[in-house]
Amino acid sequence: MNVECSERQRHARALLDAVHPAHCANVPEPLLQRALQSPVGRRHLARTVLRQAPDVFAPDHERWQAWQDDEPWLQWPQARLYAFTRELGAISLGPALRMLVERNAVLFVRDALGLATWRRAQSAQPWPGSAPEAVRQMGSAVLQRCGRDGQALSDAVHGRGMIEFLGHAERRDERLAARLALAYAQAPLRPCRGDCWLPNAAIPALLVEQQALDEEASVALVAAEGRTE
Repeated sequence: MNVECSERQRHARALLDAVHPAHCANVPEPLLQRALQSPVGRRHLARTVLRQAPDVFAPDHERWQAWQDDEPWLQWPQARLYAFTRELGAISLGPALRMLVERNAVLFVRDALGLATWRRAQSAQPWPGSAPEAVRQMGSAVLQRCGRDGQALSDAVHGRGMIEFLGHAERRDERLAARLALAYAQAPLRPCRGDCWLPNAAIPALLVEQQALDEEASVALVAAEGRTE
């Protein structure tokens, strides 16, 4: 019974940590972080979100365990979900980004995305063989529409990533999609799975890759701590 209670609490804690502040009555970020560190504050936040998403915050948190192995993002906090979403958006635009040759255009996009995200978009190959021409054209249209507006490009990349991530969750289970949508201030209109550019197998493969990287980082951290003792 204690193990079951602990498992339930772990999933409940991860669920609340992933919720965007917009769904917590727009509590300012500093106050939200303080509330998350307090049992009383967490209960208050949980009641607030429960009113907006009663199905997601139903007490039977053990139900998330069925997807835990294949969907590691269920244990990610909101900031990490945001970063992975942005990465998905950049990878989706990869075929168009690789067509950029003019130096100023390359530097602008690289600065807008950040060097790490730019490199990820350049190196990832989620399509079997060449990316569809339609994907490249749609990505180029996004870049053209954003012009030299860095914020517009950043928003477009994140928006594309939300569609891809939610589409993946919808293909697994509607409850996963409803939960993931709470990580965003304003999720796109759903369903999203019909609007995805990435192939269906792409995000599961990226999640497996991310798990491997996390495990390597954990082993390295343990080894580093051992050397300092």
